Amino acid sequence: MTLRPPRHHLRRGYTLVEMLVGIGILSIAGMLLLPNLVDRGTFAIQAAARAIVSDIVFAQSDALANQEYRRFQFIETPEGQDGYVGYCVLRVSPESFSYPYDPGSADYVSDPLGSTGNDGRYIVDFSADDRFDGVLIESVDLDAGLDYTTFDEYGGSVSSSGGIPGIGGTIDLVSEGSRYRVTVSAFTAKTTVEVLSTP
Repeated sequence: MTLRPPRHHLRRGYTLVEMLVGIGILSIAGMLLLPNLVDRGTFAIQAAARAIVSDIVFAQSDALANQEYRRFQFIETPEGQDGYVGYCVLRVSPESFSYPYDPGSADYVSDPLGSTGNDGRYIVDFSADDRFDGVLIESVDLDAGLDYTTFDEYGGSVSSSGGIPGIGGTIDLVSEGSRYRVTVSAFTAKTTVEVLSTP
């Protein structure tokens, strides 16, 4: 009887080239499929809602950190057009609570991210920012009909009449058939986002 040497079974794995080809195919498929699953308008309106919420929180925090008053002011579109083009964060005092927004004399808070084109001022212009392409701030109803809300040195929302607690309100956004609502609660200015409709 003759003894045969044992057979070595080769286990074959994937080569680096095969793995790279597979990853490349999956990447291309993802790039082609993803825009069809969620349209660009949905991404833009979600980004706009997130920006408003985070910047309201920033205005509150900045008021608290500096022990000063801050106004979160929406900026109207040019005359004859509906809605608002964006918003800004301003320094205000109790004496200037009821003053209307004047872009020329407003005391803007510095933008910590240093956005270009605003000379360091904290201004967010939806029409000039590709992230918010096609998004319109349709309506703003804060503190019973105002287009701004003010935060005191404790970070609480206060109204323009004598510094009494703010009553909150809503901000409605629209983009290609999608409608979102940002709700600002009374006094604390806690924000929530609600999807009103999608295409």
